[in-house]
Amino acid sequence: MAEKKNQLLKITLVLFAIITLGYGVIYLFFPEFQIKIAGGEPILAGWIRWFGGVLLALGFGSIMMYMNPAKQGIFVTSLCIGSLIVGLTNFYELIFQWDNAYNLLNTLIPAIVLIILSILFWISLRQSKEILW
Repeated sequence: MAEKKNQLLKITLVLFAIITLGYGVIYLFFPEFQIKIAGGEPILAGWIRWFGGVLLALGFGSIMMYMNPAKQGIFVTSLCIGSLIVGLTNFYELIFQWDNAYNLLNTLIPAIVLIILSILFWISLRQSKEILW
């Protein structure tokens, strides 16, 4: 029964890992490309390249947790809160600072995905209490 409850957590961790590893690779190795796609002004890559390392670390941490979720409630809670905050800030940007069509797709889609991930993490926290804590 515990394994069945654990399924949503594992699915959510896999989704989170795929997303963060994808963005992490882009921000670490191709930050100029990401800024160009988003329609932003060119900046020095070093200013955003370090985000890629952080995202890669979160993605690898999610994979490690997928393999052994026991007593990892604090990590899941952190991913839940982080996803929620970033999703909400993307919505904030759309509402108060939207200025072009590039910004719409490159902000709205991640915002929706992150809010959904946050909800999935929250449900997973509730369902997998006995494993995570």
